[in-house]
Amino acid sequence: MSEDLNIQQASCDYCGQALDARVYFCPGCSKPHRPVELLLTPSAPVFENIETQLRTKAPEVWTVFFGFLSALVVSAFIGMAIWGIEDHEPVMLLVSFVLFVATAVCMMRYWQDVRPLFKAPGIFKIATWLGIAALAPMLLLNYGYHSLLTEMLDIEGDDYNEFFTSTYGALIFICILPAIVEEVAFRGVIQHRLEMVVSPWVAMIAASCLFSIAHLNVLSAPYLALMGLLLGWMKWKTGSLYPPMIVHFLHNYIVITYFPQ
Repeated sequence: MSEDLNIQQASCDYCGQALDARVYFCPGCSKPHRPVELLLTPSAPVFENIETQLRTKAPEVWTVFFGFLSALVVSAFIGMAIWGIEDHEPVMLLVSFVLFVATAVCMMRYWQDVRPLFKAPGIFKIATWLGIAALAPMLLLNYGYHSLLTEMLDIEGDDYNEFFTSTYGALIFICILPAIVEEVAFRGVIQHRLEMVVSPWVAMIAASCLFSIAHLNVLSAPYLALMGLLLGWMKWKTGSLYPPMIVHFLHNYIVITYFPQ
């Protein structure tokens, strides 16, 4: 009010005309005497919902996800075109190799995100042991859920041990490599980047849904999303990739070793 009063009493330093506080220019010569922004009402803050934040605030997440998904699909189609749909071993070897290379490139690109997660062991934190303890009910849920599906839909499960000629094939390509590759991509980069723009729980849910989608298995999607949520929670609470890698490995190993196919 005092500033407007001073302007009302002042005169233009160019033409001498009395100034009007309601405008930013001199009524006589139109010379501005103060910034026009001072007369404008402050703009309301722009509200962005969660969907907008996930879509626009972390574009690198979608680059990594679609890069991972493209590498998986393209390598699988190339493998099946070369060796056929029934010869699983060379196809899975090719897919695993391509995903390993893609993840290595991704890890180097976002090393500033992944490095602290490798530096922190996180093994002795309570969240690690809670995650391992939660593995038992998750495996029971897995068994019951997929048994119900196979019975209702009259389908047969895959025996991954028969895909490989070596006894160590399933151990390496079903248990070890996915535990490393998928945790680096989905928990180390995707979830970690999402945590920078949304709340940790929203980031975990979004990353677990992407984790489920990347497996390209519609029937197992709900269970995979829930499993991804457990792994994401362990990463968030421990600040490390080692605990989710361990639980991921144990989960896959128990499934292919002890679950009937």
